[in-house]
Amino acid sequence: TIGGIVKNSPDDGPRARNRAVVEAFFASDLTKPDERLALWHDDGVKELPFAPRGIPQSRWEGREQIVANTLGNTGMFANCVHTDLVIHEGADPELFFVESRMVPEATFLGEPYPQRFLHVIRVRDGRVILQQEYFNSEILASAEAAARAKGRTPAAP
Repeated sequence: TIGGIVKNSPDDGPRARNRAVVEAFFASDLTKPDERLALWHDDGVKELPFAPRGIPQSRWEGREQIVANTLGNTGMFANCVHTDLVIHEGADPELFFVESRMVPEATFLGEPYPQRFLHVIRVRDGRVILQQEYFNSEILASAEAAARAKGRTPAAP
């Protein structure tokens, strides 16, 4: 990567270059938020279409909001490493569907977080412009309820 933009050889087509961005996005170390943030497009959008009720925000638009969300998540999630990645390429060379799950050590507010995901990722100009994250909202809600019962709560936005 060069300045957060994945560069391939000129022989690689757009799909291969965009796939390399997707791979780098999921390989980034979430304990070092700048790694993933460098891969976001300035006009990026992150959405959680199946977020549980009561979540204060489920859509972030633009660099400022995505940075705030990423930094806020750093304090709530631990050991959140996506594993068992399966990347499906869409007919559009910008569009990818990614299956993943959390490693067994993943936690949300100190509680186990055995989550599975389907991500819709769109890459434009060498950066992620859209991430839609589909997951089982009951797992997130259960982990949060268990943490609150022990006096641990998410940080205020």
